[in-house]
Amino acid sequence: MPVLSSVSQTRLATCHPDIVAVCRELIKQYDFSVLCGHRTREEQNKAFSCGASRLQYPQSSHNKTPSHAVDLAPYPIDWNNLARFREMWHRFDALAQLMRGREEITSEFEWGGEWDTLKDFPHIEIKEK
Repeated sequence: MPVLSSVSQTRLATCHPDIVAVCRELIKQYDFSVLCGHRTREEQNKAFSCGASRLQYPQSSHNKTPSHAVDLAPYPIDWNNLARFREMWHRFDALAQLMRGREEITSEFEWGGEWDTLKDFPHIEIKEK
């Protein structure tokens, strides 16, 4: 069974409890790395400047405390294999739906790979209601 590295655990710990709960279940069936949870002002503005984000601080879901967004990548990471990112998202979403049905979490999520503009395949965030 895969396990989260200490670096991934540290990053995940900056996220909303519902994100943490789904990721803790997902790692039991699918190996992935946590690339980013919360982003500071400097980190967010750097992501914006280099084109990795459409939003400046504090507009990103990564800037909330706890973070309402997480960036995940299937492990081992292959940036050219988008099918693995899609599979990871579908597994994450299926677990989230199951966990909502059992009232273990309340959040719904959206995936950056489905956005019309900047496709952000690692990005998963809580849908704002």
